[in-house]
Amino acid sequence: MNKLKIVLGVMCIAITACASTAIAPSYKWTQFVEVAGQPEPVPAEWVATPEGKFAHSIKIPNPVPKDSGYKPWMSSEAYFKHLCETEAGEFIFKTVENVDGFYFMRPPKRPTDYDLMDRYRLEAPEIESLFQSVRPTFEDQAHLFISPPRRTYRFVELPDPSKAFGESFLRAYGYRANVSPMKADAVSATKSRYGLIWRGIKRPHDRESYVAGGEWIVLDLKTSEVLAVRRNYGRTGFSRNTPEGIWWLNAVGCPAPNQPRTLVGALHQIYEYSAKVIKPVSGE
Repeated sequence: MNKLKIVLGVMCIAITACASTAIAPSYKWTQFVEVAGQPEPVPAEWVATPEGKFAHSIKIPNPVPKDSGYKPWMSSEAYFKHLCETEAGEFIFKTVENVDGFYFMRPPKRPTDYDLMDRYRLEAPEIESLFQSVRPTFEDQAHLFISPPRRTYRFVELPDPSKAFGESFLRAYGYRANVSPMKADAVSATKSRYGLIWRGIKRPHDRESYVAGGEWIVLDLKTSEVLAVRRNYGRTGFSRNTPEGIWWLNAVGCPAPNQPRTLVGALHQIYEYSAKVIKPVSGE
């Protein structure tokens, strides 16, 4: 019996999260909701929170078309390639100089192994999977934007996770190398003029084709003007160690110049994107 346990243990090490795989419940979207920010109704789960509802209410200058171009004969790879070529990219409509800081409105939660192996559980797997390597603390989330040596923001504001959305906030600042934690103030109102938020994209037959998309949006919180949109798609379905071959953590993203191949590099792209739009002052 002990030998059997040892063998099973070795198998579990070889197969990613095998213990959880065996009991992972099936998940399926059943209700869809019309939203102002997308041509396709989105799963009700995506707008079940105030921050999700707000994200999907944003109307952007270049929304994806109602017709995604999907054809029944398309393979997963062909559909993914088509979406990348026709819809993905960075679209910057306006830039702002000398920005001290901004409001990181919807920090993604750290996904579980269940989430990463499930076709439908995550709203924007291409975005949320990156945060598997980020602890769900305001320090780690803020470090993405205010840690030297790069030109950085002086502060980042985030929702206080212990309070209702919009009720209280944390302002992280005062980063110093090798000194932890950063300073953080609990405040009742933000002082940021600009915000960064993400949302998933619903396209016809996307998850059936092992494809999922997401958008990062930079907006002016005072005027509600959208300054930029970064849209990307990811494709999975080829993992050998998970049910249905799904493992969003190693999904293929749309090709782009100098596309990083590591999680650290991909997370850095979020900073690089925001810094192109709301350009930071020196963090010193």
